[in-house]
Amino acid sequence: MAQSIVERFRKFDSCVVGDALDAHGIDGVAAGVTPVRSEYTAVGRAHTLSLERAVPEGELAEETTNFPNAMLSALQADRVLVVDGVHGVSHWGGNASRLAAEAGMAGVVIDGNYRDVPDVRTAEFPVFGRGPTPRSGQRRLHVADSGSTVTVGHCTVETDDIVVADATGIAVVPADRAADVADTADDILSEELLIERKIDTGATAQDLIGDDHEF
Repeated sequence: MAQSIVERFRKFDSCVVGDALDAHGIDGVAAGVTPVRSEYTAVGRAHTLSLERAVPEGELAEETTNFPNAMLSALQADRVLVVDGVHGVSHWGGNASRLAAEAGMAGVVIDGNYRDVPDVRTAEFPVFGRGPTPRSGQRRLHVADSGSTVTVGHCTVETDDIVVADATGIAVVPADRAADVADTADDILSEELLIERKIDTGATAQDLIGDDHEF
């Protein structure tokens, strides 16, 4: 049985995918969004979510907003939730990680902040964001849209794009280019493994340069 496109991308890290994106002239690397724990990896199709301030910075809404309920309603199995959020406000916490894991999600990437760091860090659910804050998003955030085009770390993401996130960074592959990028990533990975084998058997930098390797 042929591998699904997501299964193909699970064998690549973000560096290999980043190089493959470069080969196709695609700017698909999200900047400044990092894992809560360096061991976290997340690979899957994106489901996008756009959040906005419900009130001006420094204020609290008098009534509850649709956050976090509208966000939690968007949890989907095998998806990476990609959140275009607000800096300085928490979008995620320990209970959200537990619920997302129960829903079978692959991970969450937030262009914004999170809290409950001990709970999030010790859970197995992969969380990527711009750092912790104790400032709650409740009565501060509003879910503006679900499934639309978003920008995360200066990178455009659409629902169904392929996300590969790990300790090095986050690579996003447009859905309609995924097969071609995966083919290129296969070639890049094969080249990297060949270089590693040569180094393991004593090759020097000059040997590799002489063999016309890129590394």
